[in-house]
Amino acid sequence: MSPRQSILTHVRLSSLMMGIGCVFAGTACAAIGGYTELLPANLCMIFVIFAQLAGNFYFRYFNEVHACGNHIDSRINSHSKSYSKTFLKEGSIACALIAALAGLSIAVSGGWWTLMVGIFVAFAGWITMGGNMPLLRTPYGVIAPFILFGPVCVITTALIQIERHPEHPLSWIDVAPALYMSIVMGLMCVNATMVYGYNNYYRNKRNSKETLVVAVGKKFARVIFLLNGVIYTAVTIVMCQQLNFSLKGLDIVPSILCLLIDIYIWYQMRTLPREHHHTLIDFANFNVLLMGLLTFIIFEITGTPDVSTMSFFGL
Repeated sequence: MSPRQSILTHVRLSSLMMGIGCVFAGTACAAIGGYTELLPANLCMIFVIFAQLAGNFYFRYFNEVHACGNHIDSRINSHSKSYSKTFLKEGSIACALIAALAGLSIAVSGGWWTLMVGIFVAFAGWITMGGNMPLLRTPYGVIAPFILFGPVCVITTALIQIERHPEHPLSWIDVAPALYMSIVMGLMCVNATMVYGYNNYYRNKRNSKETLVVAVGKKFARVIFLLNGVIYTAVTIVMCQQLNFSLKGLDIVPSILCLLIDIYIWYQMRTLPREHHHTLIDFANFNVLLMGLLTFIIFEITGTPDVSTMSFFGL
């Protein structure tokens, strides 16, 4: 296997589905009031994708340099380790620069406060994946995906689009969907992170990487996983009831469907041989994407008629 192929195997490309799904969820919250703005939404998508890639490249580079975590057992196998490490480092820098450019474009559209969000994302990413003790090597590693993909990604994506309509004063009905959905998507990303840790349970335990799954054990980790699914489904139902969407149950279909998928993953975690647990990682990541995409489609169709300030191709 070539060095580059071996590296790309370990940067978790399927994890990008989490970020993409959360951007869709944030855009869905804007669509409820008819505030969908395609350009800011796409800029958020580009930022999230390349920020995630930068983090994945850096975390892999950090583990290669320090020989820590589960990557002790899966170090890059190539004829030129220096080339491989250089590729990881430069890949991280390149993706971070693209994310920064997208972030500056978002700031032009959304205002100075989005720069503060970008700085927070960079800082949170560093303490999560780097430093003397990366947060991902501790039981608190699930906090980062909850905050970064939940409140930060969903709420920021929604507000950037809503704030392009100053003629409509910001109200609770505009902000509330993003607050609810940030909890939903945050918990789903925690579940996806836990499945990744569940797959690496024995390697992490052997290599002193005390993730949440290692700290609480596999049995209780499955309980937390299923409980998260029940909670985010309940939050979705409360959101639909409190905001009076009146879609005759259509609004909770994505959440129910994703809960069923999580129940399937939970069952497989119990019964599937551990050498096949890696197949569940993509399921969990896809579940986040599915929630965001279906929610966006439903609220884009059923939400307030579009009052977007931009048009494309004369439409």
